[in-house]
Amino acid sequence: MSKMASKKLSYKQPAKKGDLVIFDFSGKHTAHTHIGIVTEVINSETFKTIEGNTASTNYTNGGYVLEQTRYKRQVNCFIRPDYEAEKKKSAKLTESGTIYSLAYKDVIGKSSKALKSLKKGDKVELIEDDGYGWSKVKSGDVTGWIMNTHLDNKNLSKFKTYTTDRAIYARPVKNKKLTSSVKLFKGITYTLICEIEKGEYSGCRYIGIENRRYYI
Repeated sequence: MSKMASKKLSYKQPAKKGDLVIFDFSGKHTAHTHIGIVTEVINSETFKTIEGNTASTNYTNGGYVLEQTRYKRQVNCFIRPDYEAEKKKSAKLTESGTIYSLAYKDVIGKSSKALKSLKKGDKVELIEDDGYGWSKVKSGDVTGWIMNTHLDNKNLSKFKTYTTDRAIYARPVKNKKLTSSVKLFKGITYTLICEIEKGEYSGCRYIGIENRRYYI
């Protein structure tokens, strides 16, 4: 597991929700005697925490996980994790790829606009995985969708595969043009690259069978 970025802040700094607070109950602000997590800031001097191995006047000394009200005078320092940075995940391209305006590639109708071409090794920020083999990403000032097959993150979704339950006709894609229909027999397994949602070919599926591409 990677370490979360964080910074140490003086007890003089205002508390912030999510801070780890290191206590020195002597009031000298030098010792490390206890730790808690700030859950609410009441005012500049007072905040609430969740702490383990603690107690209140209603409990015996220690041994509980409780909400406490604490004061700046009891603090040695605050540790502030960079939660936002932790949320941001990135990936590198394992091969050249293109960011599209929509979560599909319409080779023929071009209803999904190509926004930016990327090279192998380029880095993108991951925003959202659609669960069907595409991710919304950000590269520089461009935000759009790219096929997960181009990215090195192993946790991203993959294209779904299907098997034909009957004979169907498909049009092969060659040099970014559709050629004459061919018959795909029952029992053929194909990879669904995307389902086209807009434009002239709305409702069509862009599929792959081995190294060939088709519209069905």
